[in-house]
Amino acid sequence: MMRNLLTIPQRSRQSNTESLQRGVAFNKVLAVVTGSPSDEGVLAHAADLVRPVKGRLHVLHVIEVDRSLPVDAEIGPAAAKGEDILRGTEEIVKLPKNEFDAHMVQAREIGPAVVSEAISREVDALVIGSQLPRQNGSFSLGRDIPFILEHAPCLVVLRREAPPQQLGRRSSAPGITATPGGLS
Repeated sequence: MMRNLLTIPQRSRQSNTESLQRGVAFNKVLAVVTGSPSDEGVLAHAADLVRPVKGRLHVLHVIEVDRSLPVDAEIGPAAAKGEDILRGTEEIVKLPKNEFDAHMVQAREIGPAVVSEAISREVDALVIGSQLPRQNGSFSLGRDIPFILEHAPCLVVLRREAPPQQLGRRSSAPGITATPGGLS
């Protein structure tokens, strides 16, 4: 049975009060987990997107397979780690079994695998997480997140966890110092 959701044009015609009362909900959402601390926030956010309409949450873990191996090679330790990650997702999402599934795929690169899953599962949104990524000392989203943002056929929610705060220390933004009362 298909549930009716607001389309973007209909959403834009709603008053702010109506939007707040209805919230945003999707029938099918894909949440990508990696075993990082951001997974809990990704799962909670994704579950909140499907819960109002009793939609379906698909949780995905991608095992990146080195090019020196066949893509379907047996990778015992990585598969065991992936199963542990997926096993822990059920407690976080707190959804009935018929509204939730978790699965793992092996691929050469994470970005194309996530986009492929989003297409094959016909999801309305996907939620991915990131910590404060650094590459050579500079902010970087790596190669997978930009690929997903560019090629996903649906809404993409990128959730970046807040960096650990140390009071009295300078933030990474010039001229801003974290203080007990806030930013200065």
